[in-house]
Amino acid sequence: MKNKVIIITGASSGIGRACALELSKKGARLVLVSRTESKLIELNEFINEQDGNSIYVVADVSQESDCIQVIAKTIKIYGEIDILINNAGISMRALFSDLNLSVFEKVMKVNFYGTVYCTKHALQYILKNKGSVVGVSSIAGHKGLPARTAYSASKFAMTGFLEALRIENLKNNLHVLIASPG
Repeated sequence: MKNKVIIITGASSGIGRACALELSKKGARLVLVSRTESKLIELNEFINEQDGNSIYVVADVSQESDCIQVIAKTIKIYGEIDILINNAGISMRALFSDLNLSVFEKVMKVNFYGTVYCTKHALQYILKNKGSVVGVSSIAGHKGLPARTAYSASKFAMTGFLEALRIENLKNNLHVLIASPG
């Protein structure tokens, strides 16, 4: 991971934060992405105080324009992208019969479309470096879970998207990883 340029969405907490801290120890150059600026600033300062190398971008991955901004800033600062870790995600808990469809749409926009938007705009740079696209899915992306209809659907969609992307790029040396904790 030494000197690899790695974008991590959802970097301000949980799995994203843990990845950032571990990858920083390995010498990666990080782009930390989240909606929560205060947590990003704290993480960015901590990493750089520990002789790491990171920048941060406040962005909502459910907005394509924000994803474009993340990629543009990464290229402006580092000039390349080796790895994109699509980790940003939100959950929900309600029976489908009780679920407001606006919640379903929001979960799909963040979990699925956030992955699609970031990957679309980073892919040319990742392919140039024979890099990796990572999707942090869930066991719910392989087996539907009750009271998690939107979450399961979003993670199934992400898994299908990344599996198809992997097959499309077999001859392009693109590595695609789907991580499914749970």
